[in-house]
Amino acid sequence: MGLHRLLGMRIGVPAPDALGAFYTELGLGETTSGTWAGTDAGPLVSVEQYPFRRLLEVSLGADDDRSVEQAAARLTDLGLAAGIDDGVLSVVDPHSQVTFRVRAADPVATQAPPSSITDNAPGRIVRRNARATGVFGTPRPPRRLGHLVIGSPDLDATRDLLVALGCKVSDEMPGIIAFLRCSTDHHNIGLVGSPVPMLQHYSWECDDIDHVGHAATALLRADPARQAWGFGRHFIGSNHYWYLRDPAGSFLELFSDMDVIDDDEAWEREGRTPFGFEHVANSWGPAIPAEFIAPVDLPELQAAWAARR
Repeated sequence: MGLHRLLGMRIGVPAPDALGAFYTELGLGETTSGTWAGTDAGPLVSVEQYPFRRLLEVSLGADDDRSVEQAAARLTDLGLAAGIDDGVLSVVDPHSQVTFRVRAADPVATQAPPSSITDNAPGRIVRRNARATGVFGTPRPPRRLGHLVIGSPDLDATRDLLVALGCKVSDEMPGIIAFLRCSTDHHNIGLVGSPVPMLQHYSWECDDIDHVGHAATALLRADPARQAWGFGRHFIGSNHYWYLRDPAGSFLELFSDMDVIDDDEAWEREGRTPFGFEHVANSWGPAIPAEFIAPVDLPELQAAWAARR
């Protein structure tokens, strides 16, 4: 018993219409007014008006009501005020200022596999006398929201709250970065240290490299200033990545080929690999840009949070 899926997130931004137009351009579907999803209709992203960009809420799916009750008991042991109302557990992280909600939810629907990839390689010729299908591809929407990364002034405390909720730690560098999962994805929530709470980035799953490439290229041809970081492959999670700037100031990642963990013991025994600072950014690809660590609107966010105190 425990958690098994990311249900979605709710964010606030000063200009929801501009962000909605960007999502439409990416190909996301607006399921209801202000709520967006990929083609697999998985986790939802809800957008609303707010004075500054902020992650308001993250929702997680549990196996059953008993799992929700057990999570509430663990939060109480941490000294955190948590309540269950109509089957939904809610707790506010005092550090990231995010409201985390957990409720029993149906298992995630099985994703239909993409069409077979016919990549030639040395000693393995699978495509003869024909061009690769990827060169004929066109931009198409991503599949689903895969993960988000939260900036927290107390990363370790936010990590402990998520573990109490039922998340599992896949990889971490204490006090620097942590990757937690509530599904079989390597991570659904990442944590980084930050002077103030923020949504550092959020990521949409694509089928493969060509899917990532076509989707990102279309957005960049419309506005080259959207380029943030990539193309490359992360060491942690193993996924390919390409980051763009969304109109609100967060980074939006398109990714493919994420590590899957469906056997906790096997991951700890065989998959989880020690890593150092040289691995935090990527395995290969461009150097991490300074704004990815300290976003350009950080002074604005600091002022906004100070005004709330």
